[in-house]
Amino acid sequence: MAIDFQNLVALWKKRPLVIGCGALSLALLAGSYLRSDRMSDLAGQLKTNEEEGNKILDNIRNGAGLAEQYEALTATTKDLESRLVRSSERARNQQYFYRIESDTGVKEINLQPAQAGQVPQKGPKTLYTGVGYTISVKGTFRQILDFLDHLETGQHFCRLVSATVAREGQRGAAEATNAITLTLNLELMGLP
Repeated sequence: MAIDFQNLVALWKKRPLVIGCGALSLALLAGSYLRSDRMSDLAGQLKTNEEEGNKILDNIRNGAGLAEQYEALTATTKDLESRLVRSSERARNQQYFYRIESDTGVKEINLQPAQAGQVPQKGPKTLYTGVGYTISVKGTFRQILDFLDHLETGQHFCRLVSATVAREGQRGAAEATNAITLTLNLELMGLP
């Protein structure tokens, strides 16, 4: 059965409401299909915009005290840099050890800058470097502890690489001394 234009017009006149509803249903289905495709794109775009908005809000919240944080960081950096030693200033660096020696009462036996390669450098290259020294001192137990405390809490940052402690005299000797010898291999934090 061939459908021609005259039959369609007659069918339309006979049942206009059914045909109109069918045509409207087809149009709505086609529109719904096309919009559903667009909705997934819009949902992805909405999610991206929400994430970006949250990042912006976080930046605004975190930036509230930025000026004060910058000033505190600058002051801390200046304090850190004032505590660094310079490897080229050998006399000044050794003066630091002499000052600790006179403050604690220990007797310095030996103070030598570490030879290149004596203190191994491990890990990635950093802005700051260790300025190595080997120092031997002699004193009482209390003086040695005081010396170590001065190194630990002193003006410069210090990293102990190795230590050797030896007691003077022999056990059972009539006149055993209370002297202890301490040999340290250490690094002061500094600039090359």
